[in-house]
Amino acid sequence: MAQRLPTVTTRTLPVRKRRPDRDVPVTSTLQRQLEELWGPERRRDKPDLDGTRAMLAALGEPQARFRAVHVAGTNGKGSVCALVERVLRAAGARTGLFTSPHLVDFRERVRVSGQWPDEHHLSERLAHMATLPAFAAGTFFEVATALGFDWFASHGVEWGAVEVGLGGRLDSTNVLVPRVCAITSIGLDHADVLGSTHEAIAAEKAGILKPGVPAVSGVEHDAAATVIAHAARDVGAPLHQARDLVEVKAAQYGPWGMRLTVECEPWGKFQLQTPLRGGHQRENARVALAVLSLLARAGEVRVPIGAVRAGFAEVVWPGRLEPSPVVRRLWWDGAHNLDGLRRLVHAWHDEMGMAPPVAIVFAAARDKDVRAMLQRLGAFAPAARLMLTRTRNERALPPEALAEHAVALGLEHETAPSVREALQPWLDHDAGGRGRATGRVLVCGSLFAVGEAMEAFGGAPGERT
Repeated sequence: MAQRLPTVTTRTLPVRKRRPDRDVPVTSTLQRQLEELWGPERRRDKPDLDGTRAMLAALGEPQARFRAVHVAGTNGKGSVCALVERVLRAAGARTGLFTSPHLVDFRERVRVSGQWPDEHHLSERLAHMATLPAFAAGTFFEVATALGFDWFASHGVEWGAVEVGLGGRLDSTNVLVPRVCAITSIGLDHADVLGSTHEAIAAEKAGILKPGVPAVSGVEHDAAATVIAHAARDVGAPLHQARDLVEVKAAQYGPWGMRLTVECEPWGKFQLQTPLRGGHQRENARVALAVLSLLARAGEVRVPIGAVRAGFAEVVWPGRLEPSPVVRRLWWDGAHNLDGLRRLVHAWHDEMGMAPPVAIVFAAARDKDVRAMLQRLGAFAPAARLMLTRTRNERALPPEALAEHAVALGLEHETAPSVREALQPWLDHDAGGRGRATGRVLVCGSLFAVGEAMEAFGGAPGERT
């Protein structure tokens, strides 16, 4: 029997003047309440989009009241959404950014022109939605999607950059009819849900393609790219390869970010700089530019070159290969699969030229190729102390299970019951204590681990956009 949603009550954040360069306190209260109401994000007994469509119909079809860019992919889709949204905002549009998961606060998922929803008003809107029969059996992500689209429509969003949550074909966001679709990359992740081959995963992600809607592909895996090309042909979606639309003529990397010289229509040849770090962000930038190019060339929106430069320079995508703004030797990256970890290691060592970290705090979900990930980390930083822990997420592997893989690989390690406790001995000296060693400390393996490190040691994402 479906559980009716009770009225949501939350603690209201104190009103304060906010500076864009300063983090603000955040709360996970609303997120915990949502999880209690709707349970896990994944439900295998929901094989269609009917529930999401019913919710949106009850809300007056809010998804039809803004134009959207819809982005899927194993890695990079959030970065592409963040770049596209920031450029469109710099071009003068009122924008929405819908992403998942969040790092610290549920409201990170739904932003209008860079600003989170007010928690009190969001709570009131949820309470109203709870009275609608269509919401009685809603899953967490169905409700979050309906809430996000409703928030966009009610706050006058003109353009929304929407990240797929999981897969594509059956993802709740796939009720959109966007102006442009994009697929960033295909890797082996969420195999328990999407399939165990690149081809199977590509087919699920290609499910976002729509008749007559232009699509951009940044997929480099040949077999997966072929699946996407066939899907685009079958559905009647004009497919463009990002590398054909955007030529990257030069690239420079460092701990400060990335500088690119690119050429694409309608802007010609020009330079960009962005705080996003690593060669993988070069490819994400290429996909984002290809999307913006299609929009600008079709006359969908005016995008001056100054807006492109400003958007790339000002974009913020927290938790992705960045230092904590509070404890500068603490770095984190949300690499949560083997492909993501390979990109992290390559960017850290080969592109940014940084010495290996002295300690690595690692947590991972049950559906990941943990042994391969640990093997890659061992080769990357053989002298680093490996701290194995778990997050509060219900899908997290316990430290003891991670330790079994480390033992099999011959990796020296320690275990800790939480991210905070794994990090504390390595960061004590930053608060005046002795500490174990100097040098960088890295948190990786899970976006949830990054979020918990932010909660514990500062640098929560706030509204730094």
